[in-house]
This record gives sequence, C-alpha cells and structure tokens, in this order.
Amino acid sequence: MTGASSGIGLALCKLLVRDHGCYVYLGSRNPTKGEGCLKSIVAEIPAAAGKIEVLQLDVTDQASVEAAAASLKSKKVSLYALVNNAGTGLNQPDSPSSADGILATNYHGVHAVTEAMAALIDPNVGRIVNVSSGGASMFLKKQDAASKALFSNPDVTKAEIEAAVQAFVDSGNVGMANGYGLSKAALCALTLVQAKKYPNLKVVSLSPGFIDTPMTQGFGARLTPEQGCISSLKCLFDDVTSSFYYGSDGLRSPLTMTRDPGMPEYEGEDNQTQERDNR
Repeated sequence: MTGASSGIGLALCKLLVRDHGCYVYLGSRNPTKGEGCLKSIVAEIPAAAGKIEVLQLDVTDQASVEAAAASLKSKKVSLYALVNNAGTGLNQPDSPSSADGILATNYHGVHAVTEAMAALIDPNVGRIVNVSSGGASMFLKKQDAASKALFSNPDVTKAEIEAAVQAFVDSGNVGMANGYGLSKAALCALTLVQAKKYPNLKVVSLSPGFIDTPMTQGFGARLTPEQGCISSLKCLFDDVTSSFYYGSDGLRSPLTMTRDPGMPEYEGEDNQTQERDNR
C-alpha cells in the first residue's frame, strides 16, 4: 500500500492485519516515519507483530518505485492487491503549489507504481484499488459534455487523458486546491485504462469520504480515518466490478455527478441526474 504512514492508509493497515489476517507492505516515502508507524501499530495490536513490513516508496521517484518492486520480486512476493493510496493536495503538509506537482503524486505516481507492481499481483484473484476522491466528480460535474464523456469513457486511452489534463492545466481550469479535483478525475479515468490493460484483475477507484486527516485539516471533516476505510475494504474483499468507481459507502457512484452516501446506487447514465454529493 502506498501512502500508508498516516491518515487513511495507516488506518487501513491496522484493519487489514487486525481484522482480515493480511500481511501488509506499508509503503512510506520516509522509511523512518514508516518504522515509527509499524512500532505504533504493534504496540496497539500486538498480534500485528511479524505481519507488517515497511517498504520505502516515493511514488514520484521512479528509482524508488522500481527499487520497491525489485525488493518484493527478490522475495518472490505474490500480492493479493495493490492499494494506490498515496495522495497530496488540499491542506496536506508540503503539498505542491502547482497542478503539475499534485498530478505527479495523484495521477502519474499511481501509473508508475501500478506499472512496476502489476506483474507481482496474483493473476487469478488480484486487485488494484485506486483511492480517489469525491473531488473527482465534483470537478467533472462542472465541465462540458465532451470532457464528461471523455473522462467516463471505458475505452478512453492514456494519451487522451493526458491531452485533456494538459488542456485543463494550460487553461487554469484545475478545480479545488490548485488541481486536486483534476488530479483525482484523471485518476478515475486512468482506472478505466488499467481495467482494460489488466483484464484478469479487478481494478477500481473509490472515494474514502470526507475524512479527518492531515490533508483535510481546516476543512471541517469529522469522520475518522477508520471510517474512511469502508469503501477500500469493500473494494478489496467484496464483489465489485472492474473499472467502476465506488462511493464512501461502498456503493457504485457516477464519475460525472456526485451522490450522497445512502442514496441509491448508481446504475447507469439514465439515473445520473438523481445523484448529488459523495465526499
């Protein structure tokens, strides 16, 4: 799991070892911070000892990504799932000030890690879970029909996504917090590309909800990081459909409109107008 040394990622690590018997690779850009997280988890959950391993992984550094993949390969690791959780933006400490900087983590970083790790994922039952945001649909619902169609097209190509992203950046139309919305919309579109590229895997994107983490400080979020794991756990262990985007309540959501948790599950274009807000 990338970005696992704080917030939702750290909470998900705890739940995976405590409640699901998983062996977790805790991806952390800073290995010292990662080791501190590991110690805190074991102190809280003694049974986690020996079930979590820190993996130095900076998703914006290709050498770091390749080294992490090589380390797992050398141990003959077979992954059940890859959780692309690393993200930046909003009020994240040290968040880049430009859309390109945010895209480097939230979009390009996911592509780099997935390309490096895909061969290690179990080809029979494996999953790729991309942690996006309700900010993706909040951004897309304000765009023109052509952009909505492109970003939700199951046959979209990576080249088409990147051309559209560049046009948004060039025009300054990048959504909230210097590009956070655009970066998460691009991530959901990338999930569509990955679902076609890896047809033997279940590849999904999701919104964790509006969770109280360092990224959302000052925005009024009240849900705990553990509550932000509902959709991730659903996408990891339950029956989900590859390429779909799931809301914070674990139900399928539209990419081009927003819906509230607890509202009817999205089933297709004809009920898109019923959807509202899913943060």
